[in-house]
Amino acid sequence: MKKRTLNLSLAILSLVFVLPLAAGQGHRHTDPANGFKTIIGHYESIYSSLVGDSIEGIPTHSKAIVTATDSISADFSAEKAGVSADNAVECKKLLPEISNNAAALAKAGDLGQARQAFADLSQSLVRYREMASGEKPRVAYCPMAKKPWLQESEKIANPYYGSKMLRCGSIVSK
Repeated sequence: MKKRTLNLSLAILSLVFVLPLAAGQGHRHTDPANGFKTIIGHYESIYSSLVGDSIEGIPTHSKAIVTATDSISADFSAEKAGVSADNAVECKKLLPEISNNAAALAKAGDLGQARQAFADLSQSLVRYREMASGEKPRVAYCPMAKKPWLQESEKIANPYYGSKMLRCGSIVSK
């Protein structure tokens, strides 16, 4: 009886937490009307996998970033991109780089390759973040890896070293 109750509890938790994430609804920033927020929603899932020393879900979320950036580029407007009109030209030029970096991340075959490709994607998204309007994730930096990343939390969780050096780094921009 205990095992059946535990299985039922796990099934319910899956429905509450996993399905919204799989549908892209589990992220604070996901917003189909704002390209930056949509991209960041998928980026957060990739970040979480790397913090947990895993590549699970990374190809799916990376491909979703490619789709989002390509969609924004195809019918570009500052509003759709989530940037001010003053940043529209610069943002439009940056989108192909983000798409290419996300595509490379989707092809990463192991954790080391994924972390390197994530660094390239993070560099591009930090630049996009500077142009974006509204609420934004924090920029963190690892002095050991000499690489930035974006994260929601004030508490450092390093995607480049995961469990080996989880707290290495600092918030450099809120």
